[in-house]
Amino acid sequence: MKLIPLFMLFFAVNCLAQKLNSKQIVLKEGTNMAIGLSPDGKNIALDLQGTIYKVSSSGGNALALTDGMGDDRQPHWTPDGKRIVFQSYRGGTFHIWSVNSEGKDLKQHTTGPFDHREPFASPDGKSILCSSDRNGNYDIWQQNLATGEMTALTTNKDHDYAPAYSPDGKTVAFASTRSEGAGIYLIDENGSEQLLAATGKGVPNAPAWSNDGLWLSYQVANGSQTSLMKVEIATGKTVQISKQGDDVFPFRASWASSNKVFYTSDGKIKSIDTKNEQISEIPFQVKLTVSTPVYQRKTYDFDGKSAKNVKGIRCPVVSPDGKQVVFVALGDMWLLTVGNPKPVKLTDDVYYETDPTWSPDGTKILFSADKSGNMDLYTLELSTKNVTQLTKTDEDENQGSWVADGTKIAFLKQGLRNTLGVGTMLNIMDLKTGLVKKVHKPMFLPGQPTWSPNGKYVMMAALDAYSSKFREGVSKFLLVNAESGESVSTTTPFPHQTMAMRYRNGPIWSPDGTKLAYVKDALLWVIDVNTDGQFVGQPRALTTELAEAPTWTGDSKSIVYLAIDKLRQVNIADASKKDIPLDLTWTITKSQEKTVIHAGKLFDGKNEKLLTNVDIIIENNRITAIQAHKDSYPATYKKIDASNLTVMPGLFETHAHLDSQFGEKTGRIWLSYGITSVREPGSDPYDAVEQRESWHSGKRPGPFHFLTGALTDGGRIYYNMATAIGSEEQLKLELNRAKTLEYDLIKTYVRMPDEWQKKITEYAHENGMSVSSHEIFPAARYGVDAVEHIAATSRRGYSPKITTAGKSYDDMIQIISQSKMVITPTLALSGGFWTLITKDTSLFDTPQFKQIYPAYYRTAMLETAKQMKSQPLPMLATYSNTGKTLKKLSESGANITSGTDSPIMPYGTSLHVEIWNYVESGLSNFKALQTSTINAAKALNVDKDLGSLEVGKIANISIVEGNPLENIRDTQRVKYVLVNGKTYTIEELLKKP
Repeated sequence: MKLIPLFMLFFAVNCLAQKLNSKQIVLKEGTNMAIGLSPDGKNIALDLQGTIYKVSSSGGNALALTDGMGDDRQPHWTPDGKRIVFQSYRGGTFHIWSVNSEGKDLKQHTTGPFDHREPFASPDGKSILCSSDRNGNYDIWQQNLATGEMTALTTNKDHDYAPAYSPDGKTVAFASTRSEGAGIYLIDENGSEQLLAATGKGVPNAPAWSNDGLWLSYQVANGSQTSLMKVEIATGKTVQISKQGDDVFPFRASWASSNKVFYTSDGKIKSIDTKNEQISEIPFQVKLTVSTPVYQRKTYDFDGKSAKNVKGIRCPVVSPDGKQVVFVALGDMWLLTVGNPKPVKLTDDVYYETDPTWSPDGTKILFSADKSGNMDLYTLELSTKNVTQLTKTDEDENQGSWVADGTKIAFLKQGLRNTLGVGTMLNIMDLKTGLVKKVHKPMFLPGQPTWSPNGKYVMMAALDAYSSKFREGVSKFLLVNAESGESVSTTTPFPHQTMAMRYRNGPIWSPDGTKLAYVKDALLWVIDVNTDGQFVGQPRALTTELAEAPTWTGDSKSIVYLAIDKLRQVNIADASKKDIPLDLTWTITKSQEKTVIHAGKLFDGKNEKLLTNVDIIIENNRITAIQAHKDSYPATYKKIDASNLTVMPGLFETHAHLDSQFGEKTGRIWLSYGITSVREPGSDPYDAVEQRESWHSGKRPGPFHFLTGALTDGGRIYYNMATAIGSEEQLKLELNRAKTLEYDLIKTYVRMPDEWQKKITEYAHENGMSVSSHEIFPAARYGVDAVEHIAATSRRGYSPKITTAGKSYDDMIQIISQSKMVITPTLALSGGFWTLITKDTSLFDTPQFKQIYPAYYRTAMLETAKQMKSQPLPMLATYSNTGKTLKKLSESGANITSGTDSPIMPYGTSLHVEIWNYVESGLSNFKALQTSTINAAKALNVDKDLGSLEVGKIANISIVEGNPLENIRDTQRVKYVLVNGKTYTIEELLKKP
């Protein structure tokens, strides 16, 4: 009980440094807002950007009934008109709440770990309907308000949702995506079900009864087209209510009479007379407060000469005898002898090594590396340093693990094109025969395999989603029979809670087979198990400090782990700990040359007018002069003839996730496309920091790297790089890691509740870090700095930023532009990239794509283009609408930066497509280029050093053929690139080491 007050003090002290410049905005449109008409027809309950409002049914100023901190949505009135029920995300789980019509007496109705959505109050006021994932899929549930008892009304294996009582309370209508037919269903008081209105391939939603009970309205989405329909109960006759092309929101309409229907569409509240088809708008005004944070941003020393302690310690593994630790740092594998803080290199090359693990006898190291182009498995004999390649395929093999007798290894495999990891396969190799067999069905990014000591089982962390309607779930212990490949069990010692990131955080079997070690709530735990991996005891925490990447000593008596940036060993018996000292440092590398670039044309990033025939003088890593061209310079100067080229600032990619399977080529890809800075809003923190230190130290060629660690998420997660925050004490530990590892930003993900996001923002700003998320409000009220994507994942199943038709309205535009929140639209991800490749695949014919990417990857992309052309996705139809939103944001003065969410699309080329998409959407070439140069630099607070070509700034430069201010596609025609003053020719970058 003492921890929480102390923690609140921690936040209170830290948040003193943040100041908010706040203003009030007035909204007259809403994106994906829902309404409910009061029983007397006088008032409308409205949700807009997560707050419940009340407004007269004739229009006017809206009164806020909730505080905006609960993501409160989908209101419905109780029959007496005194209360409004709604779904709320307060506490990090969707539950049903209610508030009285004056905004007082807030009550929670449902509880527990399951989500409850789309409430509907019964006509007699005694119960509430909702949909919930309590049974592993979405069913219709009824809560008795007197007792709180929950009863499932449907139990179909598919998803039933959006329930509504008939006026007499005897029948319930609901939407369903059942395999036997999607549509609107009815269930009577005897439990008899009927499909009333089939929607075919269309997705049904939100049935609502007419007052006389003779009709039902409902919404249906066919791709990007949405419609409001009605169906006659007696005959099943369907009629479209809305006009063709209307952007009808996917929520319950309200019938004022047998003919008059209120609904939301095109950013407005509307009513329609179904007899004469006359449509009226109900004007409303909502006042919101948005804020621009003011705080001391993190500063950078790109010229630093002093040595820095290594913080990117990847995948440390203790030897069976407990005397040595192997780990990856600064681009190589290292061997540390416990007691001697100076490690020795096991490898010394530019290749990407990862996932080392000791053979049971301690004589070899199994690891993954990209020496042959893809990530393959190798062994290193410690006595001779001989390296043996075990696999060589077009796919990537990683996260290997030895069986106890040393005869087999288990590992994970996925293809380079499988950037989402949805088909990751568990494989087992027999080391005597070299035969490999696939084990278990494909999985979504599981954790590193661990063997039972008897060799019968392989266990790993695996995602267990709550339902297939929403992708999030928790990471559990998946036990697989190593011989048959069948799943034995998917269990957890902590129901409805999740483990740490599914990389290297367990479960890990102890060598004696009696325990499993794992990380949860940022702490190291063990639990006793039998030989079949079944739990036989209660979990026990071994640390109170943050722990990462645990591995066992061979005697099963201790575990070595990372304590943020230090190696530590814990004794299992008494939880006593000791440090394992490590002395390893690095320094920033920069050019030591004097360079002169003769620029035929110079785009400085700030001015639309080009300079012509000028020389750029660079000493070491900084620009010292930009002057009229002269023919002669001292022989000591390195000379670059760009007299027929355009010199421009190096580009920023502001949203990419760096996947280890791309190996050393990742850095060369970025630079070959003229990209000299990359912002990574989500990764395994140690992979990210090690990559940054490897690039910045010059071990491998690569861009400047700005990063965060894991996606900071709520109680349910999806990606293996997500951290589920289960308590405020854990949040404190994670934020301390962010500070210690020197994150540039923190990204909160989609299941993070607003109240915790607010605390994270205050802490991050106190420590100079910015905060980003998928959310715009209330994030914009308490100073979140940035938002990712116009269209992306949302915990709601729909977005507050964009509709099914790809449209956004004035609320979204104003919140972003008036708060000065930075937006990275990822327009290429929202259809721009896929639209382009259905028309033109020449971007796969560039030297960069053909020579750095594997041939099979290029072939796969060309095949994807063909598929997209023959079977277009809905986002191809909505792309133009999303582009219109981008144009509106630009015209409103929004801070726009360019990023892509690669590698969903290929690194490098996708950023150029993103910029081209901006021009296609109506931005000038100049404005589009600024999103990837000076705008991005300002967003990262590095504009005094980067983002434009000016005297005194770092020489991060792209030199291209053509003129991007005239032809935007010239951005990718790179001939030279400079990063921190060091020059690379395109030929050098295309050459495989």
